[in-house]
Amino acid sequence: MTPPSKLRVSLTLLFGLVLPPLGVIAWIALSGSRRSDYLRSNWVRTGLGVGIGSALPLLIVGSAATLGVASDPNPNPIGLGLLALAGGILGTVLMAVGLVLASRR
Repeated sequence: MTPPSKLRVSLTLLFGLVLPPLGVIAWIALSGSRRSDYLRSNWVRTGLGVGIGSALPLLIVGSAATLGVASDPNPNPIGLGLLALAGGILGTVLMAVGLVLASRR
């Protein structure tokens, strides 16, 4: 059984203050042998999927504009940014619920 990293709490707080989804991901990544328990949780997997899926459209539009593939070289993707924000918040909440539920098992 691998113990959690000694830096788990401090890095989670640091990343969580800067970008909350990274705080949850840092907690999972530095959990030692409990990492597999957390990643088996459907809540955590759903949260990761929602977070990544909501950010992909914004990343695609930004990449297309940067590469010159899009017809508009300077797009204003405010809707996609709001989608990424809402998905990031929802994904973080889902992952946090998954962490709590997996910890109780």
